[in-house]
Amino acid sequence: MKRSTIKEAFGGEVRFTKHIADNVDLATKLLDIVDMSMGDDYRVIPEDKTVDSKRVDLTVNDSDGTTVAVIESQDATGWLDTVHSSKIMYYMWEKQCNDGILITEDADENVKGFVRYINENTPFNIWLVASIVYETETGPFVDFYPVMRPFSLKQKKVQRKASGSAAQTPHAETLQKVYDDNTGLFTNVTAHYVSRNRVAPNISLALHPKANGCSINFYHNKKLEGNKSFETAMESLATELGTQANFNRVAARFNLASVDEAVDTFKTVVSKFNNKEIVYE
Repeated sequence: MKRSTIKEAFGGEVRFTKHIADNVDLATKLLDIVDMSMGDDYRVIPEDKTVDSKRVDLTVNDSDGTTVAVIESQDATGWLDTVHSSKIMYYMWEKQCNDGILITEDADENVKGFVRYINENTPFNIWLVASIVYETETGPFVDFYPVMRPFSLKQKKVQRKASGSAAQTPHAETLQKVYDDNTGLFTNVTAHYVSRNRVAPNISLALHPKANGCSINFYHNKKLEGNKSFETAMESLATELGTQANFNRVAARFNLASVDEAVDTFKTVVSKFNNKEIVYE
């Protein structure tokens, strides 16, 4: 493979971001890198319009059609500039979500400092992600790696208020409390879920509050898709826990009645993985 650029491989950011939207595996890879693992029913929408007809490069939407993240890509010039690092805040505000991803080939320390300031002093959570593009015989190959992570709610100098941004992400405060009250149980907290990465080979666990109840997802990013041993183990575990296992291409899902019940179940599942009680091939 030969190293390339967005400009050389795609001609510009519009074709590049559409390539992400059209390629489920690539979109999933990007979301996994920023700890936003989603179910099989999420949608990535390219050129998503705002009320004033501006175009957001990409939005990530859940099964209810709610925008959970905004993605903005630097144009073909490559390096992140002040325009792109600023307008993503408007797009997040307009789409009523606090999570955003800035994709760029590189960024200088001045712009990184501005993104860091946003993360620390506003309710917004922005990931800075570098794109790596290669030329191959079958077309462009794209990879990502995180350059900057957002601050946790506890680290921020500004706190969300129920009448403001938290109202746009109604589970944010609950999830932060769940994370804080269960030290060591979770490795990541966002406005939409808490998770524990790599709880077992090929599996990360995530707890997702819903309008009615809560779910625990066993994400495997299609590595265990159609694996009968894994499905049998999940069905057996679900029966033992008094629930039912549902499957899609990227995860198994247990539905629980409440967040409290889901947290208790999450603890039990982690313990069983740690004790090698959940066996699959």
